[in-house]
Amino acid sequence: MRLLLLLLLAPLAGVAAPGDSIVRVTVVDASTRPLLGVHVIHKRSSRLLTTTSIDGYCFLNASALQAGDSIQFQCIGFRTGIRAIDDVAREPLVVMEEIAYELPGVVVRSSPARSRLLPPGELLERAARKLGKLPRSTLPYCNFFGSARYEKITEYARRAVEYRREHGYYFTSGNVAPVDLWDARFCSYFLPVHVARSCNLTNNGRDPLDPVYMTTNEARFDAGTRKVFTLLRAVQLHGPLFSGTRNYEIVPVETNPTVYRYRFQTRAGAYPDKTRITCRGTLTIDYERQEVDSITFDYIDYQLYRQPLLGEQSRLSAPFSTRAVITLAHDDNGKARFASCLQETRWKYDLSEEFVLVEQPSRLDPARGELVEREAFRCDDYRPVPRSLRDRETRAWIHAVQRNPAGKYDSLLFRRLVPLLDDARAIADLSRFKPVEEQFRELSNESYYPENHLRGFNGVVTRDGNSYRESIDRVRRQLLALFPPLPVDE
Repeated sequence: MRLLLLLLLAPLAGVAAPGDSIVRVTVVDASTRPLLGVHVIHKRSSRLLTTTSIDGYCFLNASALQAGDSIQFQCIGFRTGIRAIDDVAREPLVVMEEIAYELPGVVVRSSPARSRLLPPGELLERAARKLGKLPRSTLPYCNFFGSARYEKITEYARRAVEYRREHGYYFTSGNVAPVDLWDARFCSYFLPVHVARSCNLTNNGRDPLDPVYMTTNEARFDAGTRKVFTLLRAVQLHGPLFSGTRNYEIVPVETNPTVYRYRFQTRAGAYPDKTRITCRGTLTIDYERQEVDSITFDYIDYQLYRQPLLGEQSRLSAPFSTRAVITLAHDDNGKARFASCLQETRWKYDLSEEFVLVEQPSRLDPARGELVEREAFRCDDYRPVPRSLRDRETRAWIHAVQRNPAGKYDSLLFRRLVPLLDDARAIADLSRFKPVEEQFRELSNESYYPENHLRGFNGVVTRDGNSYRESIDRVRRQLLALFPPLPVDE
């Protein structure tokens, strides 16, 4: 890694308390282009301190680190560099060395006897055409469903405080084109039928968490937040190829007999006015099918609905850093759907007036406890919802039931289903509180949220004095009876 001499910038007003030494660090490539999403890590503790913004900068509180501590700069596609914090304070410009490749075009065979060289740009355009939106005339209801799974492990202070595995139905409108800012026509709901859910524990991992959500001016968290589905919609709307190529720098980096890989990064100046996400990563495209197989995000800020609510500075800086790997499947007509997603969210900053989010952390004080939220989603099939159920009432039922998920624990089923996340450490941590199998059994068929969390949701109507919980259970049973039983084999 090569370093350039820079002037140390003055502390940023309002970022830290008086007496803190705030260093603005800028990370660029050899051509002095700013690098987005570089992970800045405290080497001794392996703790993520921050990530660089769309303009390639980040802020480090040097007074919070010890003299002689080292900072590690990691960015896929570039050589990892290590700097002493004192050196960074004196020369806060980091130039990272790119690992570059030069590749030929793609050989596309239309038959065993014929082949031609397809330029990498044309391959991208062909793959992008198969990721197009459904027409605006598509009904704004749940048009597709499939057998699906969702998992989440929440860690605070490097200790698991919740583990959940869910097996059920995924409902979606499909990749419909948005018609307004809030994307109101789009549907995306996961309804568990079977659940293996641990207790929610407090930040110290010793006691049950109560309440499991809080939204006040002083404190905001939601233990049950699912970020993976917002990520997937953000990618459909603004991701590379899904929204074309104009807002991304895309460069071919690797080829083999079956796939072609490209590095991508949000183009300078495109965010936040032309696109609502900033990201960098790798696209993998199948040679023969000319279809996207997977998208790996080394970094992505996908807070879709935050943008119109905030000022300029807050729009450009997220309180958490996200990595994800998405795989796609295609039907016989070449139309794409999300087959799976692995996602990791690490919190860099505690919430404040600077960060007004729709999405909330799973615990209070997320940065203080180095909150990590790992999520996984997998949908094994994708079928049309019967036309008789593509209506407002069915969507309202699904919406209400998924907001307060419940499901039966079936030990045999979950032993057959291989976990989507590495769960050995989580099970060990949670078993300190109580054997995790005992927790799974105790929470079988229990609602995730307390009854008052349901108030105000459309589609939930009490009858004969029944509680909201009883009404939700009734609607849930009626809803699941409308769809075929779930397959249970891997």
